[in-house]
Amino acid sequence: MALAWALAVLSLLPLLDAQSPECTKFTTVPITNATLDQLAGKWFYIASAFRFVEFRESAKEIQATFFHLLPNHTEDVVLVREYMTIGGKCVYNSSYLEVQRENGTLSKHADKPEATPEQLRAFQEAIVCMGMSKSEIMYTDEKKDVCGPLEKQHEEERKKEDVGS
Repeated sequence: MALAWALAVLSLLPLLDAQSPECTKFTTVPITNATLDQLAGKWFYIASAFRFVEFRESAKEIQATFFHLLPNHTEDVVLVREYMTIGGKCVYNSSYLEVQRENGTLSKHADKPEATPEQLRAFQEAIVCMGMSKSEIMYTDEKKDVCGPLEKQHEEERKKEDVGS
């Protein structure tokens, strides 16, 4: 499952409650530890759509992005290690996401930078239900990713730290 699809579902679905009846299939359920375990791993940012011009303009600069999500069940946070290709350069960032268990949704992931046609359709349907147009979706191009070497370096450093512990 593509990161963009999952993030769209996770961040947009709570807003769909007041939408038209045709959008009723998009509902939310509480996040459990099992949900967090499903979110763990590597995700790829494939597409996004924003109503706010500032966000849309920022998203246009992104050529490719992938994330590593590492949930912490006891603190209800998820560590996000993000590798973005912007202007042909790799930009690395790490941050934490807070988990609001009662307002979340369930999702699964696959470790690949492509979305299936079904996943893209579901994402596009969610965008339309949010009152946006499919033409507002901006897609990334995984072929432009230049963050692979930095990711490998970080993985090697983590392995050395784990061995030393």
